[in-house]
Amino acid sequence: MRKVTIIVIVLSVLLTTSPSMAASWQFGLDWEIKEGIAPEALKLNWWFTPNWGLRSVYAWEGEDLGLAVLYIPQSGTHFHSYVGLGVRDTLALSQLPLDQRIELTVGLELHLDWLIKGLSTAVEGRLVPTNLVGEQNRLAPFLGLALHYGYTPVSSRRPRNTDQDLYLLAKLIRAEAEGEPFEGQVAVGAVVLNRVKSPQFPNTIYDVIYQPGQFSCLPKLATIEPNAQSLQAAREALAGRDPSRGALFYYNPRLASREGARFFNTAKLKPTVTIGNHQFYK
Repeated sequence: MRKVTIIVIVLSVLLTTSPSMAASWQFGLDWEIKEGIAPEALKLNWWFTPNWGLRSVYAWEGEDLGLAVLYIPQSGTHFHSYVGLGVRDTLALSQLPLDQRIELTVGLELHLDWLIKGLSTAVEGRLVPTNLVGEQNRLAPFLGLALHYGYTPVSSRRPRNTDQDLYLLAKLIRAEAEGEPFEGQVAVGAVVLNRVKSPQFPNTIYDVIYQPGQFSCLPKLATIEPNAQSLQAAREALAGRDPSRGALFYYNPRLASREGARFFNTAKLKPTVTIGNHQFYK
């Protein structure tokens, strides 16, 4: 009963205090590699930017509750690495001093969206550094496999009488193209709609926008609100206006990641138009 109470408290605190900053969440389950592979811990991750997150881990065998800050130093379309710094045994059941409960985390996560949307697996290690230089304590290191399931919520605070697709498209346009010419904002919306029509991509606006590895602005969508200009741009794109000239891709060469720039430099895409800082391709 005590274990269940601790888990409920942790989840309740995170769920009630995080919505204003959280862009996405992940539930996870760890299997430790010992003589065999056995379930070890439950976890909850909140990613409030593309690279930073908070984690809660509960290992039920030792009633060990850990909290950590996570950082993603490297991210690709199908994987990302992550590191973390946190505290093991935050309830101090071991009665160890704080400096002997500091924990480091390293991991490599592989996205399995092709199997189930939001699913991923990871190889992860967690270690209390003082165990390397002092006497071993019950805060043993962890090395094992993790299974994560994540979700990026869509804000439902849309204006009255505003269609959900229009609202979501306007959010994306503002996140991706705020400050760009109005034609460029309409063109960004048109790219989403061109993808909906294309057999290469999902067939709904929601699924196109949340397709993994496509739009770098996804973490902003949980909190950003569309403005009058992005709403108008979305309306015109939905009405069939297409300044992108049939484009399925676009990018800003000045802001693109290395991976994004490499894709556009090597993929055999046909340029359609340049509007503001965005170059469009199909």
